[in-house]
Amino acid sequence: MKRNLGLLFILALIGACQQSTSTLPEEGILPVDFQVFYELFHRDSTYQKEHIHFPLEGLPDYADSLTIVNNSFHWEASDWVIHQQQLLNDSEFTREVSMFGDFVVRERFIHKERPLITERRFAKEGNEWYLIYYAGLNTFHRL
Repeated sequence: MKRNLGLLFILALIGACQQSTSTLPEEGILPVDFQVFYELFHRDSTYQKEHIHFPLEGLPDYADSLTIVNNSFHWEASDWVIHQQQLLNDSEFTREVSMFGDFVVRERFIHKERPLITERRFAKEGNEWYLIYYAGLNTFHRL
């Protein structure tokens, strides 16, 4: 009984930390300043590069198991391809956005039919938002 209560408490705590999940930023889930940042991040390539701390932690597209296990991959500024909002309007992908606390946003695009996913994480530092993690398109196992 005590073990079940402890597990219930942990699950409630996790739920409180992960405030919400949304498929659209317009639903009011994300802070207004993040939404402004998000639009500018995708519209202005200079602004985008200024709001990424290189080398950026993440994974390349279709990473091999050794790269994943070693957590050894980092994106470099010289190799960065400017992100645009192409997946946001791609009907083959579902967008999931989660807010953790007030300062971390996780965005995932999951293919509707194939086991493919890409993920980005953003964090607020001071008064500015930054991309802090990017995993390119990779396969995953659905549960």
